[in-house]
Amino acid sequence: MQHSVLQCNTGEALLAELIAVPSVNPRESALPAETPLAEFVADYCRRLGMTARLDEVADGRCNVVATLPGRRTDECVLLETHLDTVETEGMTVAPFTAQVRDGRLYGRGACDAKGPLAAFLSALARIAASGRPPERTVVLVGAIDEEHRYQGVTHLLGREAKGGAQPEGRSRIGPRPVGALVGEPTSLSLVVAHKGVMRCRISATGPGGHSSLPRGRVNPVETIAEVVGYLRDEVAPRLAARQEPLVGAPTLVVTQISGGSGPNVLPERCDLTIDRRTVGGEEPEQVWRELKDELESRFPRLVEVAPPHVVDYALPAQDSGAGADFAARVGRALAVHGLDPTGVGVGHGTDASKICRAGIPSVVFGPGSMTEAHTPGEFIDLAQLAAATEVLTTLLADGPAAAGDDHA
Repeated sequence: MQHSVLQCNTGEALLAELIAVPSVNPRESALPAETPLAEFVADYCRRLGMTARLDEVADGRCNVVATLPGRRTDECVLLETHLDTVETEGMTVAPFTAQVRDGRLYGRGACDAKGPLAAFLSALARIAASGRPPERTVVLVGAIDEEHRYQGVTHLLGREAKGGAQPEGRSRIGPRPVGALVGEPTSLSLVVAHKGVMRCRISATGPGGHSSLPRGRVNPVETIAEVVGYLRDEVAPRLAARQEPLVGAPTLVVTQISGGSGPNVLPERCDLTIDRRTVGGEEPEQVWRELKDELESRFPRLVEVAPPHVVDYALPAQDSGAGADFAARVGRALAVHGLDPTGVGVGHGTDASKICRAGIPSVVFGPGSMTEAHTPGEFIDLAQLAAATEVLTTLLADGPAAAGDDHA
């Protein structure tokens, strides 16, 4: 693919080009959905003089990894965001043709997360054009599948290497990362903690039969209705009482119910899906095990709690050590541009939790509001896009200090 950097010499123009490359997450379909966007990013970075490569993760879907060498080549700052977007059905704006009105740019991915990606690329373009290398090497990663099963960041960290090999997690990044800044819409706030998630299916079964003869037969729909009531009245209030600093209380919500085969047939099965948001210190697998034991004890022989189909970890606030040092350095870059450097917490998850668990200090930052993510009229405030580019340019040019640096 051929794209002129000169055509993308502003964040607004660049973001419009990113939106014009569809990258809707294919969910369970075997489609190379994000790869055209990965190719665009690789081409753009090469024209800046960076090196860039595509790493296939699955089904032709590729991460992109681009590197801008710094004065120190043994360490790097990792910029990571995701290439995929959610679906476009029901959108009230053109999903792949950016529109600008009243200081806002509209389109699918405008804030989640092509806006942060545009800020990353714009900052790198400024540094490359300056002729002065950043203090530390900068590695930019555009990952697939953040909106579904996190395959992109998992592959990056070496946990699901192709062919069964399990290389050192950082081998796909390159130099040792002193910190990772994950691009997501945070309204220019510095996010230092967020929740994780455990999603699983709860199933009830019965003998089925004719709907005119329900007497004495277990109806799985009624069983699931009882389970929903129990989760609402017993489990959710216990979680609500556990307020945690920065991120609040863990939560549980029923998100899907399905069952039955016809209006005159007693159902043989009914399923519900839950979304359980976790906080720091909770392991998703243990959360699932405890819920399974509780429900299968409360509804013996009636329900089964299947293993989780989505698991993500919480990003705990790092109050000391390298994590706190990196967050403080990002905060100082924010303060330079008149933005609040205080670390905050949020309720949704990001790739930062996986990167942090690999031993890399991680924070989340970007233009755009999470309240606009996934919406029919998704947009980004262009003033925030410009401000984020300024912050990132300052951060990367100055170079975050590593733990133990005398000048940290």
